[in-house]
Amino acid sequence: MDLVVKKTLLEFEISETGHQFVEAKINGKLLRFILDTAAGASVLDRACLSELGIEEKTNKENAGGLGTSDHEMGDIEVPAIELGGTLYENPSFISLNLEHVQVAGGEKGVHGLLGSPFLSKYKAVIDFGVNKIVLTST
Repeated sequence: MDLVVKKTLLEFEISETGHQFVEAKINGKLLRFILDTAAGASVLDRACLSELGIEEKTNKENAGGLGTSDHEMGDIEVPAIELGGTLYENPSFISLNLEHVQVAGGEKGVHGLLGSPFLSKYKAVIDFGVNKIVLTST
């Protein structure tokens, strides 16, 4: 049986603060995510969970990233995320209050972060020369 490899090409925008953003959909809602290669998890902003119909269970651990050590994490289940027309089922996400990064999103805001586990799983190649990212799935 031949293995089908699918490559998804996405354009990203760079904000005034220098962050890279991609648009994605969860439960039909258009959202903006920071590409965060240093994040140890993908994150959804706690503020948009009810709008997305996602329930949260509080986690006893606290987030340990830059400026987040006192922030309580939540365990959530995201059924799928759509990026560039490709559906990625059951991605691993946590919830976190992202109020401290909203300045990076400007007027459009920030709904979440795509962290290194997601980017690694889909063999992300980020090309800053043309502001594009390629995700590979099998």
